[in-house]
Amino acid sequence: MITTEINQETDIQTSREENPFATSLTSDSVVLVIGRWMPIHNGHKAFLIQLAKSCGKLIVGIGSCYENGTSRNCIPAVEREKMLRAIFKKEAIPEEAYDIVCIPDFSTFGEWLAVVKQLCVLKGVTHFCSGNKEDILDELEKIGEDFPYEIINPETNSKISYHATSIRLLIYRGDYERLEKMIPTEVKPILFKNTFKEIIASSRKRGIKIIPGRQTVDIIFLVRNLADGKLYVLLGKRSMKKVDFPGFLGLPGGGIDLFETPTAAALREFQEETGLTFQMIDNSLEPAIVKCSDIPNSTLEQMHFIGIYSSEDETMAGTRGGSSQCFGIFVEEDLEKYEDFLNPTDDLTDVKFYEVHDAIAKGLAYQHGEMLEKAITMFDASPKLVKPITSESLKENSETLVISFVGASGSGKSTAALGATYMMKKKGASVEYVPEFAKDLFYNGLLGKYIPNQSYIISEQYKRIYDLLGQVDFIVTDAGMEISAFHASYESKEVENLAWYLRNKTKQVTIFIERDEEKVPFETKGRTESEAESRLFGIKLEEYMRNNHVSFFKVKGSDEAVDKALFVASGHLSDKLK
Repeated sequence: MITTEINQETDIQTSREENPFATSLTSDSVVLVIGRWMPIHNGHKAFLIQLAKSCGKLIVGIGSCYENGTSRNCIPAVEREKMLRAIFKKEAIPEEAYDIVCIPDFSTFGEWLAVVKQLCVLKGVTHFCSGNKEDILDELEKIGEDFPYEIINPETNSKISYHATSIRLLIYRGDYERLEKMIPTEVKPILFKNTFKEIIASSRKRGIKIIPGRQTVDIIFLVRNLADGKLYVLLGKRSMKKVDFPGFLGLPGGGIDLFETPTAAALREFQEETGLTFQMIDNSLEPAIVKCSDIPNSTLEQMHFIGIYSSEDETMAGTRGGSSQCFGIFVEEDLEKYEDFLNPTDDLTDVKFYEVHDAIAKGLAYQHGEMLEKAITMFDASPKLVKPITSESLKENSETLVISFVGASGSGKSTAALGATYMMKKKGASVEYVPEFAKDLFYNGLLGKYIPNQSYIISEQYKRIYDLLGQVDFIVTDAGMEISAFHASYESKEVENLAWYLRNKTKQVTIFIERDEEKVPFETKGRTESEAESRLFGIKLEEYMRNNHVSFFKVKGSDEAVDKALFVASGHLSDKLK
């Protein structure tokens, strides 16, 4: 793997004579310097500022831009860009004097060099700056590459010679006194806000990794509408031609172009898919400062980096792999001001503001639901969004909501259903638990008799729910009708359609539980499947539900399932809870 760190020495070294490396530069020079900047330290700052003041244009490449989650690659490119901008701002280097670009890693030096050459031509580069002797300078010499750019090595006689690896080691060792002397003051707010935790988590092999594949951005735009006090999120419907999540609601977003920074991609994609334009005012901070240029006399707003989302599970990440870097903007304003400027492209249709609870209940593409919930927490929107369940407010709601837990055998459906029912009753909710009819048959030794006749099981299960509709505000069941439809699909299309017909006659939220195998052993009593068979059933059931465009929440373990049920219940009542 070709990486692009300025150097890789691990020990903090003593000072050497300063190198006047910029003597050949003029106001017409365009210099490309590539580093990993994990993180920016005083040595980086010294030669970057000297370069910027000695040439006409400085192009700063963020190398290893899609590497994250390891001890060596532990800071997202989003935060490294902010650190770079912070040092330039501190030294009054105007933004037009430099560009920041992202450069991915490649499996061979030849591939990496081809992309760097492409960048050099694109930017009109005259000088190439690198101190990475082992990975870059030696390789250029080894292959006899005709590299038509003058090479500057900032390591030659450099006055400050400690390196990013040394900074990370001091963080691991907890040596703040030495660390503080090596970090530019203007970088500290970024480093200490989020990056500390990321560096430490990565050193313990708990960092969030960027999975190879299509690298994308997603943007959460939340508006608390002053007219009604509700929280709305801007979403659109994905085309039915999409390979992944066709027809699902999703956040505005898309792919990151070559050399593009994630932040620039987020603003570009948001404008393309919604018509709304946010102008970047200051990206040397976290959160960044932005302004909606469409709205007359608009206020300054904050653009937060929500985080990196990736998964090797195709049902969550799609079939093309990759990761998403998510951003969020939260404003308190009249919704109409933004609605007037919505002008979506063909990529995302039916773009509009959805009340947050409705959006979550409908189910979103990819990991957009997780992103949205994290953003709500970050923006402290939840106190007004989620309100306690009270018996008084429940009496005003005549429509019964069915909360169905589904999943493989042994996943914790019954535990979650009973737990959710108990917790909701404690809060004064009118709620009843509906057990699984098929389990009754099993304990009575009759399941084998009726398995070939799924229509009987489906009808009896639905009857238990039907008898309670309108009598209570919530029905909690560990036998969602989706499971019945899945079983019936092996019998006949008519019976399968019956299950879906009955399921869709109720207002329902479905919660798919994946067993937490690290915490919960597989229970064999009352089961007809082995653990391996149960695991396979869960995979097939989830795939079946997605193929039938079922909106559902996916959680791990019964504890998360209970929490999700309570969250959904509060959302169901948000119109009544004032």
